[in-house]
Formats: sequence, structure tokens, C-alpha cells
Amino acid sequence: MDMNNLPIGFALGMSMHGDALDAYSKLTEAEKERVLNECRDAKSKAEMDRIIDRLSGNWL
Repeated sequence: MDMNNLPIGFALGMSMHGDALDAYSKLTEAEKERVLNECRDAKSKAEMDRIIDRLSGNWL
């Protein structure tokens, strides 16, 4: 996976959550694009953390 094209906050968060990275790698290209658009729209670290948690299966 090319981490160079990911939003920086997403790439950093994913590097710390292997389960989220694994889940992201299994998404279709369309699903990945939706996640990336959501990341680009995130206005805070908390929003980015929620996206990563959702990928991790942690729906807190």
C-alpha cells in the first residue's frame, strides 16, 4: 500500500493501528476512496481517530 498518498493524520493513525491498516487494505477501491474523502474532510484529530477506530472495529 502506498502510504505517500494518504492524508498525514490518517497515515500516522494507521501506522499505530495494524488492525485498521489490515481492514483498509481489504476494502474495494471505491470504499477506500470514500474513507479517504472522509479523512480529507475531518476537522480534528478526534474525527480522524473515529475513522480509524471504525476501521479497527472499535465503534465506541
